[in-house]
Amino acid sequence: MSRVLLVDPDRAGLAALEAALNAAGFRDISTATSASFALTMLERNRPDLMVSRVGVPDIDGYELCSIVRKDPSMTGVLFLLLASPGDEAPEAMLEEKPDQTLAGDLPLSALVAEVRGLLGTRRRIAPEPPAAPVEVTPGLNGSLGVMDLPEIAKAVALGSKTGELLVTLPSGRGVIVFDHGRLVHAEFFGLIGETAFAALMVAAHGAALGEAHGNFVFHQLENGAANGTKTIHCDLKQLLLSAAAEIDEGRPGAATAPLS
Repeated sequence: MSRVLLVDPDRAGLAALEAALNAAGFRDISTATSASFALTMLERNRPDLMVSRVGVPDIDGYELCSIVRKDPSMTGVLFLLLASPGDEAPEAMLEEKPDQTLAGDLPLSALVAEVRGLLGTRRRIAPEPPAAPVEVTPGLNGSLGVMDLPEIAKAVALGSKTGELLVTLPSGRGVIVFDHGRLVHAEFFGLIGETAFAALMVAAHGAALGEAHGNFVFHQLENGAANGTKTIHCDLKQLLLSAAAEIDEGRPGAATAPLS
């Protein structure tokens, strides 16, 4: 099955295209709202096709295409560039051109047709390469303005890594501990476990709304084993869904209320 990676800072547009591709039969789809996170995902799961907007704030679509084209490990990856009205093209023609560029506000059906056409051409030219091993950079770090906290937590979990994710927000500092990709412990504002995780997610969301953001850094444990502390027994997906529900409901006590 073909793998597709979608890159678009507009979460609504990203979700709409992902849903349209799912409806068309594409099941192995990954999404990223920033080019930086997309590049991190490339290390874990090499796609067959990348679909990127030009207007990605951290690294624009043209430069992202150039980075992918120059990486020998990405040889054969198709690149579809989507330009919106007002997007500026680079002054000089790029040598590392995308396989296709579509301009204008096109309907989702046109984008799905283009994706299908590009992947159909690829299958006729060459067999699908083996999947790259899942990997998360031990020194993963940066601004929460580029990657949001749920995306970071999922990236660490998918990498099956053991270590501590340290999160620094304007309101304080928190830590999330992973053991071979499984979330086992969290601390924030004197809270521990699932309550601390929920509070940290709510606080990070609030900081992002105020454009204060924060920073994160993942420290991998050298011996590959956590310290044995286990205060969280739910899986990450369930915890993220619970935290998202708290945020959506906007409860005043969401930052300290335990997850159900």
